[in-house]
Amino acid sequence: MSITIENAEVEALLADLTRTTRRAVPDLLLDLLRQEQARMSGEAERRIAEGLAADAAMRRRLAASEIDDPRPIDEILAWDEHGLPA
Repeated sequence: MSITIENAEVEALLADLTRTTRRAVPDLLLDLLRQEQARMSGEAERRIAEGLAADAAMRRRLAASEIDDPRPIDEILAWDEHGLPA
């Protein structure tokens, strides 16, 4: 597979990096892509962990809150014995 890059800035940055690092273009691109993949994977894991922590905090707050209305839900919603609004 070959890649054609038609972007002057990308080409210039790639040329500068290959010159600076003295590495072949495929090796350099492979390392850069692996780094980006690792960064994205870490970002996804961080977002999942934050979401789970937020969920746990919400569940703790809900469990700690008092019940405002002790009536059964059917009575609160005023459903009759057939499950229809009363």
